[in-house]
Amino acid sequence: MDSFTLSLSTRIIADESIPALRHAVGILRRDMRECLLKSGPENAVRVSIDPALPAETYQARVTENEIILACGDDLGAAYALLSLSERCLGVRPLGWWMGLKPEKKDAVSVPCQSWESPAYRVRFRCFFVNDEVLFSGWHSEENARAEVWERVFETVLRLGGNMVIPGTDRGFDGHALNEMALERGLWLTQHHTELLGAKMFARVYPDLQASYTLYPEKYEALWQEAIDRYAGRRVVWAVGFRGQGDKAFWEDDETQDTAAKRGAFIGRVMRRQMEMVRAKDPAARFCTNLYGEMMALYRDGCLPVPEDVIKLWGDNGFGRMVSRRQNNDNPRTDAMPAENEPGENGIYYHVSFYDLQAANHITPLQIPPQMVADELKTILNRRADTLWNVNVGSIYPHPFLLDLVSRMWTVGEYDAETAAKEFALTYYGRESAAPLFTDYAESAVFYGPHPDDRAGDQYYHWPLRALAHALLCGETDQPVHSLKWAANGETYEEQVKQLAGTVEPGIMSWKKYLRRVRAVMEVLEDTDPDAADRLRDREYLYGLLHQTGCEGMYCFCQAVIHALRSNDLQATLWADRALQCHQKALDAMERVQGRFAHIYRNDCFSGVSVTVRVLKAVRADLRIRGDGEYLFKWEKQFLVPQGERLLSLQSHRTTQLSDEELCLRLRGEVPLVKAF
Repeated sequence: MDSFTLSLSTRIIADESIPALRHAVGILRRDMRECLLKSGPENAVRVSIDPALPAETYQARVTENEIILACGDDLGAAYALLSLSERCLGVRPLGWWMGLKPEKKDAVSVPCQSWESPAYRVRFRCFFVNDEVLFSGWHSEENARAEVWERVFETVLRLGGNMVIPGTDRGFDGHALNEMALERGLWLTQHHTELLGAKMFARVYPDLQASYTLYPEKYEALWQEAIDRYAGRRVVWAVGFRGQGDKAFWEDDETQDTAAKRGAFIGRVMRRQMEMVRAKDPAARFCTNLYGEMMALYRDGCLPVPEDVIKLWGDNGFGRMVSRRQNNDNPRTDAMPAENEPGENGIYYHVSFYDLQAANHITPLQIPPQMVADELKTILNRRADTLWNVNVGSIYPHPFLLDLVSRMWTVGEYDAETAAKEFALTYYGRESAAPLFTDYAESAVFYGPHPDDRAGDQYYHWPLRALAHALLCGETDQPVHSLKWAANGETYEEQVKQLAGTVEPGIMSWKKYLRRVRAVMEVLEDTDPDAADRLRDREYLYGLLHQTGCEGMYCFCQAVIHALRSNDLQATLWADRALQCHQKALDAMERVQGRFAHIYRNDCFSGVSVTVRVLKAVRADLRIRGDGEYLFKWEKQFLVPQGERLLSLQSHRTTQLSDEELCLRLRGEVPLVKAF
């Protein structure tokens, strides 16, 4: 006999008084119960901590009677136990998020061989579960919410992560989530607006000006509270200074009115924070985010960063290492660390992003995966490999890109076509689904001149609602200032036409993508209906959100131009058509089934349901404007018999049709005419 039989009889022997081991053992036992059907010989998985091994590493050796896991520490033991789950039981790192059901086996024969932990390219590998709003509406039951966070931490470990920021501005359960992460052996770091993990000043003192100059003792008391809670634990402390609500601090405090003053001020605050932490934790490690306004200050030599602080260089939310666009300002300041950049460096990188302009939040990143991997490869080559803080949003829409990130922080190499085939085979059972993951980004529309200027799901909603606001408020005599980044026309009408021109190609490109998804779905429906359902609720839905988004925006732009020309009937019908598009997307979001039913219930950053409400309001306004004071003119003109049209008003016999019913009937009677 040259193998070990893993069965329901297998015991797991570990020191479960160590929290990280207890949780990891619990995961493996759960996986065994879900995957294995029968008992077998009495044998054991034996876990031991060997201080001679480096931290976070393990060595696995298989004999006929034991699987021996020698681990450098508790985190290494967690990795070791989860490696058994994947290697022997076939539990995939992203399987839970992809809705995979466990594959049942009687027992598993494990060859008598050895393996060991990988040598990761990045020291600290962090998932920043930021803007996790989809979690908020998904479950209402406390136990279900707890399971979601347990799965988040488990996924971080399965993908080789060792650090987490569990959510944003979670005053109600933030400490509990931090403790959950620490118990599982993970490190913590902090949001760039919740420095040191402290409560936000404006939350505690809503009636005071958020100024460190005015209230240093109040800020420092909040910092000290966080320091007292986490000093001496697995924490890389985020230091620096930003304003309340993810903005520059000088928007709240105008006393620092030059770049030199601002940078020097942040530097002083940073040193004070470090002094306070080291008073209780002399061996503490620190990081700071060169993000937004911080990047420009550092590049201009105005921000002194202490040598022992890890500098995190931020991307723009669209995969490129340049400064992010803020409102209409998009300087694209180079944010790639130099080849000879001193000190330790890392990145703050977005898989999920929101800017209330063009970002992705409920669909995957719309940037080609190979472009993302190449950017990360350059980052590794520049030795920015101390800490990768990856913004993963609510995780659910992003498994393919999370697989990419895991490959890069583990081995530092990536080939998109190979990875797509492996992902498709792993999570859909056939390689034929692979092009869906590489073709996705190629279907996106470009709203600017750069390769990363590709529209995410927010592009179809926030600009549309800005146009609608201007139309309903009678502010069409000038361009919408907030849309200058997307459409720089000198008039409102020019802006409308520019936006329509941007999205029009996407109507067909995304339809083609949907046809490719349907073709794979049809094959899966005959061979693996569960996989077909997953594909419908994921790749097909993502494509549909983009396709209906492009078409809805285009139709609304037609409605606006008709409205400007007082052709209210056509304006109403085009607005109705735009409404149909977004309602179709919303209906598909609400049809997601199984484990992830209601995952989109709290979609508040793209706000498809909000767009639907806005379009209903616009349609109602246009009808009131054009259908006459009795709201019967169009019905009488197009829908009643010819003889009735010659008579006086007949609305006293039946109530007027609702907007929905009127447009439903007019769709077959009045053809749509383009305004431009």
